Amino acid sequence: MNVDVPRSVKYRKQSEVLELVWSDGSTSLIAGQELRKYCACSTCRAKKQVGVDVITDVGTVAGMVPMGTSGVQIIFSDGHDRGIYPWSYLRDIANNRAMAAIS
Repeated sequence: MNVDVPRSVKYRKQSEVLELVWSDGSTSLIAGQELRKYCACSTCRAKKQVGVDVITDVGTVAGMVPMGTSGVQIIFSDGHDRGIYPWSYLRDIANNRAMAAIS
């Protein structure tokens, strides 16, 4: 399986947007609220399965930790730090396919 790894990953604090530049030269911009909304950690998935909305007022990214070459762990300013976002999932979020990816 060929995983598309971005050439550049930047979180733009002022606009609260994650910017990914892919190997094909395309750019994906994902708002912090979208990242929080589509967190796929086990806690957030369990809440979604029972119909609980996981959105908080906080979509601000406090930090990111690289997970090798497979993705990034995103730490939100409300303390939520369990979400690991594989590159393919970030591309799905950017392309409005995230719900299909976690269903």
